[in-house]
Parts: sequence; C-alpha cells; structure tokens
Amino acid sequence: MKKISLIVADHDTSYIEMLANYIRTSSFSSKLEMKLFSKKEALQQYIETGERINVLLAAPEFIPEGEDDELNKLDHVDTIIGLDEQGEELEGAIPVIFKYQQLTQLLNQVTSIFYERKGKSPKKTVSNDQTKVISTFSATGGTGKSTVAFNLAKEIAALDYSVFYLNLELLNTTYVFMEDDRDNASSPILYYVKTGSDQLPQKIEELKQYDSETGVELFRLTPSAEEMSDLTEEETDRLIKAIVNTKNYDYIIIDLESTLNPRTKAALQKSSHVLWLLNNDIQSFTKTSFFIEELHSLLSDADFSEKVSFVLNKYMGKVEEAFKDEEIAIEAYLPYVPEWKVVKSGNDLITSPVFSEFIIKMFRDLLQSSNSNRGVANV
Repeated sequence: MKKISLIVADHDTSYIEMLANYIRTSSFSSKLEMKLFSKKEALQQYIETGERINVLLAAPEFIPEGEDDELNKLDHVDTIIGLDEQGEELEGAIPVIFKYQQLTQLLNQVTSIFYERKGKSPKKTVSNDQTKVISTFSATGGTGKSTVAFNLAKEIAALDYSVFYLNLELLNTTYVFMEDDRDNASSPILYYVKTGSDQLPQKIEELKQYDSETGVELFRLTPSAEEMSDLTEEETDRLIKAIVNTKNYDYIIIDLESTLNPRTKAALQKSSHVLWLLNNDIQSFTKTSFFIEELHSLLSDADFSEKVSFVLNKYMGKVEEAFKDEEIAIEAYLPYVPEWKVVKSGNDLITSPVFSEFIIKMFRDLLQSSNSNRGVANV
C-alpha cells in the first residue's frame, strides 16, 4: 500500500521532532511519509513546488484565513487537519484534533480523517431507526463466523454503506484480517464502557479505527480473554447502544461466539437480524435444532426465531437427507473454498472472489431486502 504523504507544520520544533521520531520507530513508518515545517514561509515554498500532499496537519497559525494566501490554492493537497492545543474547532470545514494526546491515537485520527474524506462525500447521518445490527452466531464452533462476519462487513462497505464491525469473541482475532497489525489503540474503550462514563460516545469517535483496505470501521482491541469475559450483559448492551446512537452507521456487524455468555445474550437481544451459521454435518444440525428452541426462553423473546436466518457454510452442492429431519430451513448457502484448507494469511480469507460473490448474494437476499420486514436495532 502506498504511503500517506504527511506534512506537519508547527512552531514547536520539539513537538514535531518527537512526533517524527515516534513515526520512525513505530508501525506507522510503513504507512506515513512525513515532512516537518516550523516556519510558515518554508511551508509555502514547499507547497509552491506542486508536490502532492495527502495530509497537511498544521497548527492554526499555519492554516490560511485570507483568500490571497498561497495556502488557499491547494488543489494538490487532499486533506487539511488543524492541530490545536485545546482541540477547538476552526472556522469552515477543517477538522481539528487535540495536539496533546497519545501519539498512536493522534495518528490514527489523522489517517481515519484522510481515508474518510479521500474520494468520498461527507459522512452521512443515519437515524437510529435505520441502523441494522447484524450478528453472526452458531451452535457449534468451526462454522466460520468470523470469516463470514468480516467478509460481510467488507462487502457491505463496498456497496457504499457505512459499516462498523464489532468483535465480541472471548479472544478478539480482528488483527488476523488486518495484515497482522496487532495495534491495540482502541483498548481504552472498555474502560469507558465498564464505568458507564458520559464520555463513551466521544471515546467511540476517538478510539474507533478505519481500515483503508476494506472501508470498515472497528475497534482494535488487545486479544484478552480476561477483559472480554469481564464484560457484563448490561455493559455490552451499553456499548452496542452507544455505537448505534452515533448515527454514523447503516450496518453494525457483530461477531459472536457459539456460547451463550453475557456478551452474546446482549448482542442477540439487540440484533435486528441473526445469521446462524451451520456446517454440513449432523452435529451442527442437531445442536442447532435444540439450541434455537431454548433461546426463546433464555432470551425471554418468544419471537427470537423470526429474526434468525440459517446459513449453511462450506457448502459443496448437497445436504444429506438425514440432516433434513431436523427441520432447519436453510436460507442461504456459502461455498466451500478449497484454497482455505491451509490458510497462511488472514488476507487470504477476505480476498476470495467466489466467496465474496455469495456473501453479496446473501446480503441482498436476506439483509438488504429485510429492511422493512425484520426491523432495526432494538435500542
């Protein structure tokens, strides 16, 4: 992936040199190409060369005010971001970020703003009654829930919908799909969820990450069984509700476990649609048959099955007659992918044209067409 050209302009030379040193010694060195300016005249001279600038991150005094200022003639600058000591808004449409925050968080905000604005119209607002919460669930392990969930988020985003992917598994493996980037910049979000802080909506905006390869927004969390198992049903409910209430997303895709823990219960109750994954084997069909009946009482929801769609994954063209005795109505089929027999890179799991084609078909048949039939997020 081509590096982002980042120009940082600030009179505080100690600060910009510290930022440059951090970039050189962190994972951002593979993402950002940086130049520093502490004098406005030098910055203007560089801009006059016409060199393409992806991001101009500048203190307020470096950002133009008058129409005659050379910095106003910036057809070769993709994005201007204000770098302010108080984080106060500037006039016009220029976004501003707080200067004195964790550098990882600051740089993640910079890249997110750039990718959100690059070639896109301003982010639309989605009302709560338009946001769809879609969960992937199963009665057995090994059905490919995470692969389906992330591919679904990716393909929906490619259709120009705004999408948030939320992994609620005991061990968060989102980094598998992220080019092995194990950055845990979003981990503080769990603190604000657990404390019930009024700052939670603001922290979601600050700590969410934008994946430029897929167009999906998400949290990058440390894989920690202890932290995830400590989340209560009420706290999980609070997190999902807060993401919905940002009004930023058409779809929220939740990746769940095949166990009924507090996180799973909250997500299933909040979901407008549940994609229930099965393998083409007797264990998967039998456990599903028993589990779906019990969930009505376990979730105190007599209509729970109405929002469930059964999806047969790793389908090879035939369902055994014995499985049909379980009376499970399969609504979508996802193909067995021979190349996934041995997977060496998570990227392999989100780049199969055949699998993507079936994911899109499932979305259009079950989710896009269900907008008026199966409701919206229960917030």
